Amino acid sequence: MRLADRLFRRAGYWEGMASGAAIMTTSYGEPDREQLPPGLAGQALQANGTSSVVFAAEAVRMALFAEARFQFQAKDDKHLFGNTTLAKLEEPFGPDSTEGDLLARMEQDAGLMGNAYVWDAPGEGRLVRLRPDWTTIVSGVVNVAGGGWYRHKIGYYWEPPKSILDEGKGFFVPASECVHWAPIPDPQADFRGMSWLTAAVREVQGDSGLTQYKIRYLENAATPNLLIKYAQNLSPATVDGLRERVTARYGGVSNAFKTLILDQGADTTVVGNSLQQMDFSAVSAVGVERILADAMVPGVLVGLEPLRGAGRGYQESMQKLANLWARPQWRSVCGALSQLLDVPAGNRLWFDTSDIAALADGELERGQAALVRMQALLAAVQAGYTHESAIAAVDSMDLSQLKAGGLGTPATSNPVQHLLPQQQPGVTATPLPPSAPRLGIGPASPGDGGDNSRPTPRPAVGRRSLTGANGHG
Repeated sequence: MRLADRLFRRAGYWEGMASGAAIMTTSYGEPDREQLPPGLAGQALQANGTSSVVFAAEAVRMALFAEARFQFQAKDDKHLFGNTTLAKLEEPFGPDSTEGDLLARMEQDAGLMGNAYVWDAPGEGRLVRLRPDWTTIVSGVVNVAGGGWYRHKIGYYWEPPKSILDEGKGFFVPASECVHWAPIPDPQADFRGMSWLTAAVREVQGDSGLTQYKIRYLENAATPNLLIKYAQNLSPATVDGLRERVTARYGGVSNAFKTLILDQGADTTVVGNSLQQMDFSAVSAVGVERILADAMVPGVLVGLEPLRGAGRGYQESMQKLANLWARPQWRSVCGALSQLLDVPAGNRLWFDTSDIAALADGELERGQAALVRMQALLAAVQAGYTHESAIAAVDSMDLSQLKAGGLGTPATSNPVQHLLPQQQPGVTATPLPPSAPRLGIGPASPGDGGDNSRPTPRPAVGRRSLTGANGHG
């Protein structure tokens, strides 16, 4: 037994740490170590590789989840900022990786197998992904003074199956060096997570069964089974030979729609239902809807439902996925990864979705909502309430928190520009002193007689002499 292993003895060490392979042979459900339920990893990987519905749902989840960026958020005013501390998450697996790679891998592991493990290998300057089905959670008992006890995680033991890979012995990772993310807790365990596929296993099996039925249907010349009847008895050899000849000549997709010719008084009868008669599409759609419901992915996003009303179905579905699934997942993964960073005091690790194109409509709606809130604040301040009470009332949607004492009181700040006292309409300048002469105000039109400006009357002869004999000047 290694000395380092003995140091963990009081904190949950068991002899399997020394022998390595003993971990994979211990019985399931022992209290001091938690592994994935037997067969879950194989079922999850098989479902992701053989079920197009599961693959499509998980691909949509990974695509959206990996688009977020890590930032720090101040707890007081909620503003986001970043610094060089985030470099560990921005290049998690080396210079050629991004934070999207980390998020995609964690969602894949947690989505398919319920758990994601990320090890901050000491001295390596990078993070290491630990495969969930090869990782065992090690816990120990903490006795509480005065009675009672509870379990806490000590670390994680990682070891690949010896029958599959020969990568050396397993190793133990202390809990302080490894992030364990389990967004859906397993109700039958203290620390282990649960995959969304756990509830969808039977639906996935049913969908796979329908797919196999469709394949077998096509292999049988795209027709149901045939029953061939003869009036006389046939020997077993004749029956076997007849079956082989019919299968070779008329079986398979390449022989579909060929004319079946029988002799010696044989009669054929169709046995079973066609795809149309069994309503194959409707039966298959029910299973698909249940699988997508467990994945929380709307059918529009995977192309299994038509868009409605100029693409509104897509926008509404994307907002539903983001609000009910993605945002809680981002909050959860930030809480798990924060142990790897030196988070500044008064702040927390958070996510930024402003650059996600799929959520652009949602960001616009959030901006419009912020504008409405600002207009409400402005109206409350203009009405004479204090800034602080207006903010509290808008945040809580409780008008009873409004307090008078806003504009016009010494306790408040300078008034808003457009609320300053204004001059009376029409007054634009200071009047001239009485000693200054004023210009005369002429008539509205020449010759109106209002101010002795009418022209002097002239005889018609004089007017004609001025304008000429022909009347033209």
